Parts: sequence; structure tokens; C-alpha cells
Amino acid sequence: MKSATQILKNILACPKKATIYKIINPILFDVSLRDGIQNASKYWYTTNNKKEIFKNIIHAFNPPKIEVGSLVNPKLLPIMNDTIELHTYASKNINTDVYVLIPSMKKLFYAFENNIKNFSFITSVSEQFQIRNAKCSIQETKNDFELIFTRWFRQPHIYKTKLYISCFNYCPIVGKIDNDFVLKEILHYHEKYDFNELCLSDTMGKINIEDFEYIVDNCLYFGIPPSKLSFHFHVLPENMENLEKIIYYCFYKKLNKFDVSMLESGGCSVTMTPEKLHPNLTYDVFYGIIDKYIKRFIALEELYGLERVV
Repeated sequence: MKSATQILKNILACPKKATIYKIINPILFDVSLRDGIQNASKYWYTTNNKKEIFKNIIHAFNPPKIEVGSLVNPKLLPIMNDTIELHTYASKNINTDVYVLIPSMKKLFYAFENNIKNFSFITSVSEQFQIRNAKCSIQETKNDFELIFTRWFRQPHIYKTKLYISCFNYCPIVGKIDNDFVLKEILHYHEKYDFNELCLSDTMGKINIEDFEYIVDNCLYFGIPPSKLSFHFHVLPENMENLEKIIYYCFYKKLNKFDVSMLESGGCSVTMTPEKLHPNLTYDVFYGIIDKYIKRFIALEELYGLERVV
């Protein structure tokens, strides 16, 4: 299997493929140093190791956005104990927006004190998941967001904010969640708070193409701009064909923001047992899917013409 860098190099070397790639215009958000390592031992990833990973990511892919850790209680996830130091180090790379996950209101003030300006927050469409993961209810989380946006984020040009909406549409605790309820919750976060980005997180890697189309189509129909939606996928080998269809559908709908990782790991160990954890969408898998899509695009273009395919 070719590496992501090889695939991308081959795409950009071919004018026709490069044109299609520019139409897709993928905007990637790297989660290697947060979701990618949060299940690992802190002894596996020292601060120096993380700095090397960061440099490798920037050198190989130079993503416009990267998440370098979480201000979670270090007793819960000791591997995140050096997040502030890593943020300070990574922020020297002026071409990339450096994000940190903020799990609670208390940690938001700590983030302000340490000059953090790009914030990831997390909620869920599953009450049970949110209580186990964040130690608060969905309504308490919404109350916190109300305070955040009425008191501290009234100048949105200063800060950049991303909201992970977990369990879209399958929860590891309660199973499948009704699509209309999922849609209602997503629309609430769009209408009530001024997040720059709503990231729909397929926590279990189980959402199917039919449910995905229904939820996403209605998000767009009810006024969420495509530029505000992004996606966080976990990969099940037996579900790869479905994942390809989902990502193809994103390209068709001009949805181009995806979370990716350099590491074949990930998942929320706080709420999920090891057998339910599945790796993040990696650069290799993502660019492999893009390569297949472009080849399919060219074949259709030859049959119907570019205007019929775009």
C-alpha cells in the first residue's frame, strides 16, 4: 500500500488529477497528538517524542489545523499532562492553527492564562456517553456554552472554536440513536452558539451511508453552511466500503473538512472498552480514498463530461 505522501505526490504530478484534487480541496485537521494517543501510556509518548511527531506531521502534510492535547485532569489521562508545553512549542509554527481540547469551564480559564486562542470543545447526542465522558449532563454542557459565548467569546475574530458532537449516530453505551434526534441536537448547537466548526464524530465507526445522507442533507437544508461542518471518522476494516461511500458523498456535497491522524490508533478510553475502540481516519486511508475517487471521477468524466460529474 502506498503512503499518503506518495499518493499525494502522484496526484499533484498529473494535471488532470491535480485539477480534481483542487475541486475537492480537502481541509485537514490533525488529531494525532490528542485523540491519536489518548489511549496510550505516557511512557510511550514522552514530550520530546510528541515534539518529533509534531515536526513530522508539519513536514509531511503541513495541515492548516492541528490539535496537540487536552486540558483533561492528568489523573484521568496522564499522557495529556504536558499539553501546555506542547502547545507553546507547536504555536511557534505560525502557518498552522494549534488547538487544545477544553473539557470543562474551569479549564477554559486555565487556557486563557496560557495564551491559548484555538479551542476544541466536546458534547454528545447521547446523555449516557456525555455523563461518563465529561462528568456532566448534556444540558449542563449547553449551559456552559451559553456562558462561554455570552461572556468570553463575544469577539469571535480573536478565538477559533470547534465543537465535537460525539455519537453521531451510534453510542457505545446505548446503541443506535434516532436520526431526527441527532439532527435536532446538531441544529441546536448551530443556532444557539457561535462555533466556527461543528465536527460530527462517528465515535463507533458504525454510521451507514443512508443515515449519514439523511442527517447531513437535513443539516444543509436547515441552514448549516457546508463550511461549518467537519467530520471525525473511526475506521472499522469491515466497514471500509461504507466509509468510502460516505467520504465520496462529502465530496459531492462540497463538504471538505476532515479530522485525520498520522497514527493508527484513537478512540475514547474513558467511555469505551478496548474492544470497542477503533483507530482514527489516517492520512494513508484518507488519501487512498481520494485517489480512488479521482480515478472514478476521471472515468465518469470520460463518459459524461466534466460538467455532468462535478
